[in-house]
Amino acid sequence: MAQKVITVNINVYEQSVSNRHAAYEISYVNKFLDDGWVIKETIHNPTSAPNWTNITFILEK
Repeated sequence: MAQKVITVNINVYEQSVSNRHAAYEISYVNKFLDDGWVIKETIHNPTSAPNWTNITFILEK
């Protein structure tokens, strides 16, 4: 069984101040899902930088 670990940083306040909700599609992760990988675990890591969040995906095939 093979594994990959992908870490993604997202700026959570890119949109205007009046709309603080957004959904993001992470195309890099989607490429692996299209190739048959599955998400085994996701880990949310807060960062010290305001407005940024970090998500780690552990993929398995």
